[in-house]
Amino acid sequence: MRANDPFARLPEVPAFTLTSTGVRDGRALPAAQLSGGDASPQLSWSGAPAGTKSYAVTVYDPDAPTMSGFWHWAVANIPATVTSLPEGAGDDTGSGLPEPAFQLPNDARATRFAGAAPPAGHGPHRYFITVHALDVEDIAVPAGSTPAFLGFAMASHTLGRATLVGTAETPGAERIEVSRRIPATAGAVFAVLADPKGHVDIDASGMLLDADGEPVKQAGDRFVVHMDREALGDVPLGKYDVEVVITKLIPGEEIAWTVEGKLRPHARHVYGYRLEPAEDGTTVTSYYDWSEVGDEWKARLTFPVVPESALKATLGILERTVRRRAAS
Repeated sequence: MRANDPFARLPEVPAFTLTSTGVRDGRALPAAQLSGGDASPQLSWSGAPAGTKSYAVTVYDPDAPTMSGFWHWAVANIPATVTSLPEGAGDDTGSGLPEPAFQLPNDARATRFAGAAPPAGHGPHRYFITVHALDVEDIAVPAGSTPAFLGFAMASHTLGRATLVGTAETPGAERIEVSRRIPATAGAVFAVLADPKGHVDIDASGMLLDADGEPVKQAGDRFVVHMDREALGDVPLGKYDVEVVITKLIPGEEIAWTVEGKLRPHARHVYGYRLEPAEDGTTVTSYYDWSEVGDEWKARLTFPVVPESALKATLGILERTVRRRAAS
């Protein structure tokens, strides 16, 4: 993640509290706030400094491949009596905004909220969702002004700021992602993914015979999987063991791992799942990333070793496995 701080050149002011029903600080943005969804996030705030006479809201990506970042949304002149906005308030008409608030054109020159759309392969981007408490009722900028001009006008009138930072990343050419809604809680799905034998249960390749180890709890945990390459009939490896090494674990939200065998260096391709609460269940995204695989391994094998169809099949088996475990 980039280190540039969009507030570094601004006057320091007190912070207050900002929450959202959809966006979680430091976590991936929900689908509704991505390009294609284009729904401005639900926001609620409290604890603004005394003397606050209005608010402004901005959404800014400092990691965009420009010299000035990218402004996704800007709203000015929100009355001091308002302390929340519904999801989707920033549509083409600003239907969820209170009078006399108005939207400024974003960097796509659309007067609305623009969902996150980082370039493919550019890495994770941060989206600073900020409520600015101001000491004037009217910030006095023309409706057609840029968000940067609004920021300039606010600099000397800002009493406090409240910020949530969401993230988004678009897979590059060396990454596959597929998603499926599973009618179960994130906890129930995660319990299967954290269980070594759960990996065997959801295997779509036929290679995983069994696994030994306790359910994983943190990055760095390991367990052993007994493999049978003959199931694929592509490489004459026969039966062998590998260690699964957990590289990322956020309970109920995300788990990722790499595989270590006898050959060195290790290939370092990464498998993982992200979980997001959805209506009547959980949206589960399965991903496979081979961007860190070295040339030595690329000469040995053809990547991706797991096709997109296999990821889709595994999600289907995962749903069945979660359902069966719940019934047992």
